[in-house]
Amino acid sequence: MSRTGFKAAGTTLAALCLFPFATASAGTAPAALAPQPKAEVFFDDFSGAELDESKWKVEVTGENFGTVNQEQQAYVDSPETIYIDHDDATTGATNGALALHARSTPGFQAPDGNTYDFQSGRVNTQDKFEFTHGSYSARLKLPEGGTSQGLWPAWWSLGANMDEVGWPQNGEVDIMESVGEPWTSVALHGPEYHGDTPIAGQQQFEGMDPADWHTYKVDWTTDGFVFSVDDKQIYEITRAEMEQNGWTWVYDDPQFMILNFATGGQFPNGVNGVTEPYFGLPQESVDKIKAGNARYLIDWVRVEQ
Repeated sequence: MSRTGFKAAGTTLAALCLFPFATASAGTAPAALAPQPKAEVFFDDFSGAELDESKWKVEVTGENFGTVNQEQQAYVDSPETIYIDHDDATTGATNGALALHARSTPGFQAPDGNTYDFQSGRVNTQDKFEFTHGSYSARLKLPEGGTSQGLWPAWWSLGANMDEVGWPQNGEVDIMESVGEPWTSVALHGPEYHGDTPIAGQQQFEGMDPADWHTYKVDWTTDGFVFSVDDKQIYEITRAEMEQNGWTWVYDDPQFMILNFATGGQFPNGVNGVTEPYFGLPQESVDKIKAGNARYLIDWVRVEQ
């Protein structure tokens, strides 16, 4: 993701990208980046009755989170926006799925006094599970089949030392972002490469249906990153390549994971140019939110080292 206009709120800071122009190199990963056998150190398949808060922290706009990227929703801790759906026959998940469900709530006032016409969900593993290097993956289903402009689900991670060094010095890894276009994007953000970062790539769902479940994964080593969708490599960047370009490597410290579902904002607007009725969010997508049809599903999340 490329991101601008960020600000800290308590212990949280959001960073979401604006223009994920592909610089991806595909093919076989170099030997230095080739995945090695790993043991599972984190797994959640959302099989319980509700979100496991021993693993996930809920972010709430106006309490432990501040609005960023001109997003149009407030994040709330509510069973209307964050819940487990156990109807596997309908969702296509196994043992339940986490649903982040965008809702139309005209005039909702958040604890910070600001007003929002939409609510949604955002969770992270900060202070609960943080890790350095490894492979992390998630099986995801995009809202409205990934074809609703301005609906902005994401799966990403941030350096856990954010409060000490700030963003982007802490480093950010974007494993999946969608803004309702026929592609998803990946990116890195760091000291000299953030916002419209040059370290970014796209995958176009060639031969795949965006409406299906897909597994998004990144292999993170001391030597670089390899991103894949459904085990097909879509982008890789080595530490050596970064340093040759004058980009500081900031990825040898712990990171925590984030799942969130935004509506509108800078990244969607930068792609679709929509300003009405909401910034980055066209009326067609607003209608889908009002009809209750805009939700982001997560079957499972896994980390291996």
